[in-house]
Amino acid sequence: MGNAPLLRPIEILIFIIKNSNMKKISLWMFAAILIICGACTNASEKKVKYAVSGTTPADEMVYLIDRLTNEPIDSIKASNGKFEFSGEQDKDALLAVQREGSEWQVLFFNDGTPVEINLDNNTLKGSDLNQRLTDCDLATSEAISAISKLSEELNALPEEEQEARQKEFEDRAMKAYDNIGEAFKKVLNDNRDNLIPAAFIGNIAQFLNEEEMEEALDEKYPYMQHPISKKLKEQLDAYKAQQKEAEEAKQKIIGQKFTDFEQQDVDGKTHKLSEYAGKGTWVMVDFWASWCGPCRGEMPNVVEAYKKYHAKGFDIVGVSYDQNKEAWVKAIGDLNMAWVQLSDLKGWENATSAIYGINSIPASLLINPEGVIVERDLRGEGLQKKLAEIFGE
Repeated sequence: MGNAPLLRPIEILIFIIKNSNMKKISLWMFAAILIICGACTNASEKKVKYAVSGTTPADEMVYLIDRLTNEPIDSIKASNGKFEFSGEQDKDALLAVQREGSEWQVLFFNDGTPVEINLDNNTLKGSDLNQRLTDCDLATSEAISAISKLSEELNALPEEEQEARQKEFEDRAMKAYDNIGEAFKKVLNDNRDNLIPAAFIGNIAQFLNEEEMEEALDEKYPYMQHPISKKLKEQLDAYKAQQKEAEEAKQKIIGQKFTDFEQQDVDGKTHKLSEYAGKGTWVMVDFWASWCGPCRGEMPNVVEAYKKYHAKGFDIVGVSYDQNKEAWVKAIGDLNMAWVQLSDLKGWENATSAIYGINSIPASLLINPEGVIVERDLRGEGLQKKLAEIFGE
């Protein structure tokens, strides 16, 4: 598909079950979107002539696009199914040809070698580099298409069958996502000595852990000298700095008394946090949502903690970032959440998001009996260990 932006695993699952309430996107997804949206500027100064000829299924408009800015450089209406472009652009600029009405862009680097493009099957003849680039694009796009096919298959089923087979489709979606990751990693590993990874760097980044990312963005690689890769790294560094600043701001509330808020429970009755916090018991405010995969994955651990320590003075106030009340109530029952549940059903616009800086879930606050926030975002073994320290085994 000409290097389209991807979705991270939880977003794929949400997509598969026909829910689009996610707000939080991964660091690498953020960087990829910036690249696709043309947030870059070209720093190259050397100009190279380009000569593009090709065929298209119909006499339609054909566009030559600068993938760095995502803006058209030139356009022409095909005649007798043929088109041509010529001119000058920066050396090794990543360009693309796209026909009207199609989402596909055939990519090529402006390396001075003429290219011949067939927009019927999206193939290219040109330099060895550009032919390898096309092969990589077709391979990764084939992997991506599995997600669309899976969605089409799901949507063709009756609603009752969709719900009954949700787990099956989630598992298949995760496998498809892993296959996409392998395809993009192969592009990186097979082309570390050339420019090709620059054409896919935003998507490649989504499948790398922090250590792999640091190594892949090393300036020793030729693709890291391309303006697209350079700009991605700059934006990535800036975003990481913003995230660090946001996290530091979130941590400042530790040691402070909780800020009160009020929302309704599943029966429509309004409650305040102060009804529970600062009343002589330990209270964890748990921010979650029915559509949040990691939240659902963590919930058995929270349920275990509640069962083990509730009688000793531990309580939980659930705050849901749902918008669909039916889904919210169903999840409470499915996940065996026996504590009070509150929500204003505004999704990410939930009032607590601004109060406590909640920009990803699951999230939590641990409030001591005096109403002071002592920890945040405890989960897994960390939650169990902290509660064991407070209440003993």
